[in-house]
Amino acid sequence: MVLSTEKMQKVRIIGLHSDRESIVITLHKIGVIDLRKSALQLSDAQQASNFTELSDMLIKVNGALQALEPRPVKVARHLKLEQLMGELKHMHSLDRVYEIIGERRLIHDDEELLSQAYHVATAFNGIDMDFSAMRSNALWFRAFEADKKGVSEFNAAIEKHSRGKGGFRRSDVQTIVKPIPGKKRMWLIFVAYRKGANVDDALKEVKLNELDVTAKYLDAKPAEVLNRIRARRASNAKRIHELEKELTQINNHIYSGLAVAKEALEIELSRAGISTIFKKTDSAFIVEGWIPAKRMQDLRHALQKTTSGRFQLDELHVDHHEELAPTLVNRPGFLRPFDFLMEFLSVPRSDEIDPTWIFIITFPIFYGLMVTDVGYGFASLLFSTWITKKTDPEGLMCNAAKIWQLSSVSAMLFGFLSNQYFGFQLNQYFTTFTGFDWLKDATVLIGITILFGILQVVLGLAFGAVNTWKHGEKKLSVSKVTSILTVVFGTLAVAGGFFALVPMNIALVSAGIAIVSLVLTGALSGIEAAEITNLITHPLSYARIMGFGLSSVIIALLIDQGFTPHLSQGIPLFIVYLVIFIGLHFMNMVLGIFEGLIQGVRLNVVEFFSKFYKGGGVKFRPFSYKRVYTEE
Repeated sequence: MVLSTEKMQKVRIIGLHSDRESIVITLHKIGVIDLRKSALQLSDAQQASNFTELSDMLIKVNGALQALEPRPVKVARHLKLEQLMGELKHMHSLDRVYEIIGERRLIHDDEELLSQAYHVATAFNGIDMDFSAMRSNALWFRAFEADKKGVSEFNAAIEKHSRGKGGFRRSDVQTIVKPIPGKKRMWLIFVAYRKGANVDDALKEVKLNELDVTAKYLDAKPAEVLNRIRARRASNAKRIHELEKELTQINNHIYSGLAVAKEALEIELSRAGISTIFKKTDSAFIVEGWIPAKRMQDLRHALQKTTSGRFQLDELHVDHHEELAPTLVNRPGFLRPFDFLMEFLSVPRSDEIDPTWIFIITFPIFYGLMVTDVGYGFASLLFSTWITKKTDPEGLMCNAAKIWQLSSVSAMLFGFLSNQYFGFQLNQYFTTFTGFDWLKDATVLIGITILFGILQVVLGLAFGAVNTWKHGEKKLSVSKVTSILTVVFGTLAVAGGFFALVPMNIALVSAGIAIVSLVLTGALSGIEAAEITNLITHPLSYARIMGFGLSSVIIALLIDQGFTPHLSQGIPLFIVYLVIFIGLHFMNMVLGIFEGLIQGVRLNVVEFFSKFYKGGGVKFRPFSYKRVYTEE
């Protein structure tokens, strides 16, 4: 059925231990079963003996690929596991990649130390002092960077503590303050003091950037240290260049093979790891899972071919209260972004009506009516297409943009039907169809949108009645039917009593039925009774479609009337008016697009889905793989 997910069947597979590997490979190849652990009180099967070895090798291969530059990959045959592991273990180039990675890391760490030492040596350059002399048993040596204000604060703190009680003698502290070469308005403060002198308290009062005078490579006079660092940096740069050149050569040679090996290892690791969900006896293993009911014969035929009949395949009856079947939907590829969005909200349950088709139909209509302009629709089509090209095809942004693309076509269609082209009416230039008029037909349009809301709310209640009946909630199901009667006959009563759209006698009878239905709803279900006010507000909420569409048309019309540029105004004013014209239409378009997207989703999720949709399903995830670089 269109409004239901794929019918699923739970199965149990029993096979001999000697056939376990071949059965696992078969299940992996056909990719039609979502494997689950059996609840039978039996021993758990052990993990495949080569799982750890495969995992370690996959990590190693993947790490090497991360270090290499991506290159075109040539599709290759999937090797047998023993041959694949043998080739990888003896691949000298793979080990060499890790040696290069390690050496580059050491050079990078060395560069950080060199940079730190260079910074300090530069600050001390010009002082006739050997850094190796700063390793003394009698004196402490400390150095700081400071601006002019920091220097003043430092001097004040030293003077304060050298005179105060519990301080230190000024003769115990020697300081050098000098400008730092190459740094404007920055000064070096060098402090040497006798061990035991209480200088730290004074230094704590001033927030200064301390330099590490004991850093590696600081073992000579500043000028000599700088020369040594420059020479070592040049050597490091040369070595890095050599390593990068070698890595490029390796890259050209092994990247394609490693990409193929990675895919093959992922497939083999998936097969090796699945055994942990098996149950076992002395001679057999048991595994269960869910499969699309229409694929049962495919599964049976594949197992028969693999084991020559040495298996047992049982169909299990499972109540949805015990275990919920996974959800599987099959839709054309261009509509799958709607499934992605539904999964983002909540996966439909396999035992309830799937609302996705209703969402697919109504969302573009809502968006088209609220944007309702050929120009705005075409601009949103271009922008949404650009987003699909620039974002991850599997991500939320890309899938939302694909939905936006389809909805943009709807906006262009409704723009044509209402004769709107950036607020201008242009149909008369290429067709005799003038379309409907948002301003003249506003009353009719608001009636149509409210009627649309009533129909969708009634449909949601009908879906809710079906779902709750299937789940055994009989009274709640009947209360939804009485809610439908309340909405339908209440609408007829209002239409006849206030707008004379139906005869008065029919309106009176309808009012009576609506009141009785309303009372029954409250009596049958407190849950549905709490939703009674929504039976009025939710259909009226659909009037926002007309409101946003009409406001977009009026704003576009005002922009055209006030700021359409004409060459008769002169070139300067023409340019000014053109900029304003484009800017205002852009803002109106953005507002219309934003409201169209947000309100289109809101009307479905809040007003429609709330009547029946639970969600919280489990997506069908078959034990399968996708080959890109390998083939059987």
